[in-house]
Amino acid sequence: MAVELRMLQMDQTMTKGKIGKWLVKEGDTVTEGQPLLEIETDKVVHEQESPTDGVIAQILPEEGSDVPVNALLAVIAAPGEKVERVEADVIDAPPQTDQSEQTTTQPSITTKTQPSSTISTNIKVSPTAKELAEKLNIDLTQVKASGPGGRILESDINRFIETRRETSTGTERLKASPLARRLAKEFGLELTTIDGSGPDGRIVRDDVLQVADEIPAQVLQTKPAASEVVELSGIRKIIAERMTMSVQTNASVTLHTEVDATNLVELRGQLNEIVQQQQQEINITYTDLIVKIVATTLREHPNINATLTDEGIHILADINIGVAVALDDGLVVPVVRNVDKIGLGEISAQIKSLAEKARNNQLTPGELQDGTFTLTNLGNYGVDAFTPIINPPESAILGVGRIIKKPVVHNDEIAIRHMLTLSLTFDHRIIDGAPAAQFSQTVSQYIQNPYLLLV
Repeated sequence: MAVELRMLQMDQTMTKGKIGKWLVKEGDTVTEGQPLLEIETDKVVHEQESPTDGVIAQILPEEGSDVPVNALLAVIAAPGEKVERVEADVIDAPPQTDQSEQTTTQPSITTKTQPSSTISTNIKVSPTAKELAEKLNIDLTQVKASGPGGRILESDINRFIETRRETSTGTERLKASPLARRLAKEFGLELTTIDGSGPDGRIVRDDVLQVADEIPAQVLQTKPAASEVVELSGIRKIIAERMTMSVQTNASVTLHTEVDATNLVELRGQLNEIVQQQQQEINITYTDLIVKIVATTLREHPNINATLTDEGIHILADINIGVAVALDDGLVVPVVRNVDKIGLGEISAQIKSLAEKARNNQLTPGELQDGTFTLTNLGNYGVDAFTPIINPPESAILGVGRIIKKPVVHNDEIAIRHMLTLSLTFDHRIIDGAPAAQFSQTVSQYIQNPYLLLV
């Protein structure tokens, strides 16, 4: 019996996910638990696994499509079983069930038409194109499809809109292939100066290249050749979108503070000596210690542990600190929960466990949620100070630089001390400069006198 693969709700706030990449194709034999596709949410790229053994009978949404929770993704049939193909735009998803039930039940495939003034159930259309057509009240029977099997894509909708706009303004669009248009733009050539040799006078690639060859090289507006083009997708795309949103919506201000970390260095050494004597497999890092210091400071300065909503500023009761982890293709921020209520050893163990899971792409969406403050440490990369970007919807983030020995004035004498620079970025809509400075002062005092953490 055929089994439906549907979009899982990976956290309570998730309403849809984007199809990042299909890891299988139609006709492939799969086993239960095998990753079938990558789902991109606003927080993480997650692999969705096969709920059963079988053969991929049909794949519905295309890569890049935004798909609502519980929508049909694929049909998995038993070997040799024939399953009638269905269209993504006529699937009626059943009521949402618990995630564990979705992986064990095997509901039958059902279809149901969805009447619409602009959408015909006999037209093949991608989910994104369908949504755009409904939003703009476009009759899909008037749109020329370019997708496989006569499927209408989002680009077809955009092309239809552009054509309609040009017709309404009385302008005539030159016939040219997309590649020809791109080449003409790169060379700085006007299409009106190029004769087309394609059907109905359509300008094609060779027409543009021919004109370009006749123009001296120094006249052409060429661009430096790229040695490599890296697609902006997956986790890199998520980071780009979230960081852009953060910069555009927050009134960010950064304070830099230099701190004497000599006692912190001594305390870390003493703690690790004790751990080794007890033959415990723990290595306390500076990040572990500063996470504990930040949690203690947030309890004393609760106005920093806040977020802005439509209702106003919410002072948050829980102290959940996100610790940025660098990956080969980006950055993730797993969250250590209730840091002010757990000991240093537990903090260290959780940070190491989350970092390892992050590097092996094993983090769950829940381990990336509900952060109230973020810590990012670039000290291992030789960075002294930087301007970290707030991780929304939080109101602040603390950047930690390297600990370096330098001569400073200590007890009215020149001495060699371990110095550390902290960079606190905060949202000025929520936090004023003075409270932010007071928070930095308290963090600095704990770093200068870390033994207070043991009291």
